[in-house]
Amino acid sequence: MPWITSRLAVAALLLAACQRVPLDEDPPPEDETSGTEGDDPTTTNATAEDSSQEPEFGCEPGDASTCPMGQKCTALGQGGPQNEFQCVNDDGTLPEGEDCMPAPGTGQDGCTAGTVCLISSQDDVLGSCIETCGSDADCEPGKCTTSPYTLTPFCADSCDPLFPDCPFGRACLQADDRFMCGIAFAETDIGVLAEECDSINLRGCAEGFACMAGALVPACNFNACCTNVCDLNGGDEQCTNPALCKALFPTPAPGFDNLGACYVPT
Repeated sequence: MPWITSRLAVAALLLAACQRVPLDEDPPPEDETSGTEGDDPTTTNATAEDSSQEPEFGCEPGDASTCPMGQKCTALGQGGPQNEFQCVNDDGTLPEGEDCMPAPGTGQDGCTAGTVCLISSQDDVLGSCIETCGSDADCEPGKCTTSPYTLTPFCADSCDPLFPDCPFGRACLQADDRFMCGIAFAETDIGVLAEECDSINLRGCAEGFACMAGALVPACNFNACCTNVCDLNGGDEQCTNPALCKALFPTPAPGFDNLGACYVPT
């Protein structure tokens, strides 16, 4: 098909222009508005140690006027989390959702201002331009979340975990008051019924499952386990006895009032 041939040709040209940068490379010069060659086309996996590193905002990703004319605010990273926001030369021609080549070292990924090129799998070479954020206010009515691979904050639209329909490369994952189209961590966001999950960061469950306290999930042998989501109007038969379909969120976001999970209430 013509569009497949075109996409492969773009990827080949982008790959030919990029070289891998050693992880121990010296930090870039203070003037980061001029792009440098040698960006690593992939991004560094965010380890457990990285997860405590908060974003640094030298500019506001949700504010078009935060950078001088001819520059854009984007997320940079030098062999670690890609969550240091700085103004760089605006090379943006690719709209949100378009294929792109990650450029964490220079920010010259071709994405338009307000978006950044992020991968959705550690094996990806190409990413897609995704809207960046500093808080939920930048994403309304969506949610500001982070990539598990780069710790880059980005905007995620709400989704229905019973009928997930997220963009390619994203999954309908649990948040504190809704489900959203996040980036799943392929190695861990795969848990199903009674399998261990992280109830603090709400990670570890596959699509269609929610992370809850282990004492509430039948057959769970951990502090927290995944359990099925359900429709509160659909009855308890959606769950495996003795679990019942009960409310999941204490204060659900609009549109999530009827979403529940299967557990044994206390």
